[in-house]
Amino acid sequence: MFNKRMNQEIPTIVTIVLTTTVYVKPTIDCSHQYKPDERILTYLVSLYQWLYKTNFNIILVENSGYTFPELNEEKIKFKDRFEVITFNEAELQEASYLKNISSKGASEVFSINYACRKSKIINPYNFIIKVTGRFFIPELESYLQPIDLNKYDCLTQYNRNRCEMVGAHCNYFNFIFNINLVHKINNEDTCIINAEEMWNIRTSALEKVLVCKRFTINKTPRGGVCEIYDNI
Repeated sequence: MFNKRMNQEIPTIVTIVLTTTVYVKPTIDCSHQYKPDERILTYLVSLYQWLYKTNFNIILVENSGYTFPELNEEKIKFKDRFEVITFNEAELQEASYLKNISSKGASEVFSINYACRKSKIINPYNFIIKVTGRFFIPELESYLQPIDLNKYDCLTQYNRNRCEMVGAHCNYFNFIFNINLVHKINNEDTCIINAEEMWNIRTSALEKVLVCKRFTINKTPRGGVCEIYDNI
């Protein structure tokens, strides 16, 4: 999507892409929070904090058709740095290959690509950080402020075997967030749809990786399993 930029001296703007799914499709592995009203509330608690407690550019992408009317006021108030991009994966021809895939990872990487293509606030100088929409990371902005992200190819959370946060310099967006799920493993083409494994394989292939500190977060339920996280 992004072409490699020539001038590496331009300061990098961080854009947070929050991925959400209000209506979980039947084929997705989800044994815990599947009720739409519960999921909406969890997302809103996170989103309000991203908007009111940080200065990041925020893109909220929703892949099951929900438009978040609760955020109409914020769409106006923060119009220069916030947008909601909604589509229905089940009705989008280019997403038809996802119909029978049970892993959330494949749908998530498609959503990230879709959002960045449609966005009006993103530009080729952005460092894109995907965060699962239910989670807010209070320390992330202050942590990143003194760091020159132009020196890094990508970013991961402290535990690289988890998948709540992953980021890419614009030069490596097309590698980290590629919708092609086939990777070379032991010289064989293997389709990876597990999100944790996908992000780990891709970030491990690059040299300049910013592995973030362990961030403390408010206790937040995971979406697919009955588990609560207090760190990212």
